[in-house]
Amino acid sequence: MKKYLYFILVIFFCFLTAVSGELSNIEALSRGNSSFAASLYGRLKSEGGNVCFSPFSISSCMAMAYAGARSTTAEEMASALNLPSRDETVHLQFKELTALIMESGKKSGQVVSIANGLCLTGGDVSGEYKILLKEKYDAEIFSGDLVKINNWVKNKTSGKIEKILSELSRDSVCVLLNAVYFKGLWENAFEKKKTQEADFRTADGGAVKAKMMYQKNKFRFLQKTEYKALELPYKKETFSMIILLPERTNGLEKLENDLTERGIATIVDEIAGAPKHEVSVFLPKFRMETSYDLIEPLMNMGMKEAFGDNADFSGMGWTKGKVFIEQVKHKAFIDVDEEGTEAAAATGAAFSLTAFKPPLVFRADHPFLFLIRENTTGSILFIGRVCVPTVL
Repeated sequence: MKKYLYFILVIFFCFLTAVSGELSNIEALSRGNSSFAASLYGRLKSEGGNVCFSPFSISSCMAMAYAGARSTTAEEMASALNLPSRDETVHLQFKELTALIMESGKKSGQVVSIANGLCLTGGDVSGEYKILLKEKYDAEIFSGDLVKINNWVKNKTSGKIEKILSELSRDSVCVLLNAVYFKGLWENAFEKKKTQEADFRTADGGAVKAKMMYQKNKFRFLQKTEYKALELPYKKETFSMIILLPERTNGLEKLENDLTERGIATIVDEIAGAPKHEVSVFLPKFRMETSYDLIEPLMNMGMKEAFGDNADFSGMGWTKGKVFIEQVKHKAFIDVDEEGTEAAAATGAAFSLTAFKPPLVFRADHPFLFLIRENTTGSILFIGRVCVPTVL
């Protein structure tokens, strides 16, 4: 009987300060994750509306699955994930990157928690695979059912993601889990008394009311022909939210295409290297929850065999063709207000610079892109777009 693998990832985004030194391998992994983020964004944007997901969450979860993959299954996964190496060194890189993020969280005073897990739901995996998950991903390994899995997710995301899976096949073998929680405070908070209701222009020519925050301060700012870019740092400037605002109200699609064609890293590097200017910032409060089934997008990115009868996860202790990934679910949550940002994501995978003169104004009153990065390694933890700044 065919058995099913389930992989779940839960993340709250966060920004941290990373230490210098020994970053070459980490930077290679971060670059690969950025490429993966751009590729996946290009497929998820077609669903319309607001978008928010964690490429770090998804790649971490799928990397644990990759650890058990072999032959063509492994090759396809490594290619789709843009992994910098095709051997066990990549798992050490994930371990080091996670440690840097956690340490940066401590140093910057942000609330950051990253956790990995393996829930055995109807079978077992090899001792070698368990050792790898424990040593490289610090994974919690436990037996359980759907209730225990969802409770794990809920606990690791401080209740923001209450349920990642709605059902488990009776033939399910295991569920891989990754959870990250982040609650970051702005380096320069917005004063609540300055938040006012204002129009947010939508791409179709209409408008909705939004709670527009305001502050005037020095920020990294970039003016391009088609868009403006602004970096809003969190405390200690170890993590930042970067906002890309099209010049035209309906210019988001062109900006998204530019993002995927040029790559996230290139655009982000530009704003990271830009000087600071005094800028009047208008930014809407927004909160969103998103949910994705990632099998089709991942298959379109070349990860095909892992989801079919020829899947080879013999590195988990199962013979080739015995198990495959049945579900890949991802949920995300983000809440941006005057004090800072709180976010979560859950993935379940069953198996030039221009010379400026003040004053500068950055008025995000129409659809825009955002991402959250760790500034030393350049890791993109969250990426999304705001088409309508809903405050739930």
